[in-house]
Amino acid sequence: MINFDEGTVLDKLSHLKITKSSGPDNIHPRILYETRFELAHPLKILYETSYKLGCLPLDWRTGNIVAIFKNGNKCDLSNYRPVSLTCVICKVMESIIRDVITEYFLLNGFFGNKQYGFIKGRLTVLQLLKLIDEWTDFLDSGGQIDVIYTYFTKAFDKVPHQRLLAKLKSYGLAHQLLKWIHDFLCNRKQCVIVNGLLSGGLQY
Repeated sequence: MINFDEGTVLDKLSHLKITKSSGPDNIHPRILYETRFELAHPLKILYETSYKLGCLPLDWRTGNIVAIFKNGNKCDLSNYRPVSLTCVICKVMESIIRDVITEYFLLNGFFGNKQYGFIKGRLTVLQLLKLIDEWTDFLDSGGQIDVIYTYFTKAFDKVPHQRLLAKLKSYGLAHQLLKWIHDFLCNRKQCVIVNGLLSGGLQY
């Protein structure tokens, strides 16, 4: 069960990164942080209602795409990384739900021992250190190691939603939670922001 208690909401608001940008609703994280004590209870009600109905407000379905320059030639579009700015209020709710799902998966042993990244206490750098340690021992004993590296480009963008939902259902997630996640994934919209203008010629 997902419990949106006031203390949990307040804790999430207290740990917001206030230097981050606002989303389509133009509510800056700094505002949410400074008014966290006043907002904890109303947001608790909002989250409970969204979860109970299994649907999201329209603003929460929209992402503003901003191009972040990486390196190289600024005239080359491939040197920019698209970042989606979504509503911070929704991100807080996402974070609460993610924590509950992660704890459920950990308690039931759904994560393998070789799963690193996006799990508390299992950073990818620890995986690298463990591999180097194993390889060093093997080489010291006269062995040979051949390594093949693979990289999945935009892996999160290519996850089939229906397959993801089916897999979550097979792990025993509650029907109401699956309903909310389904609504979260569907009917989303994106706008691109360049020089203060949204795609379609709208002023941001």
